Amino acid sequence: MHERLRIHHGVGSRVLFDSDKGNIPFTYAQEGSGWKFTVQTAKTPEIDEVLRLKDEVNVFIFREENGVAVEKVWFYTGDGAVDYSDEEAALVIVASRQIAYHPGDFEQ
Repeated sequence: MHERLRIHHGVGSRVLFDSDKGNIPFTYAQEGSGWKFTVQTAKTPEIDEVLRLKDEVNVFIFREENGVAVEKVWFYTGDGAVDYSDEEAALVIVASRQIAYHPGDFEQ
């Protein structure tokens, strides 16, 4: 299964980051009652824009099998944090809640 991370601006849903553009590695895991995302990336203008709008971002994981969307998971970051670690060269996002959508619930 392929997983793709996308970060959107909450106002207008403009795509700020897409892990598939440049094959950017990321990890995420449940941590306590929330989820922690770590994106291994240099601090690019794209990442600067995510940080500038950090109080207004939506985080999504798109899951695909054989090129077909099987699930979209929205992670709510309003209660969490969006920061950049210079030491780790990584964007770090903490989300407090999530909701999953399945084909028929969303358009690709």
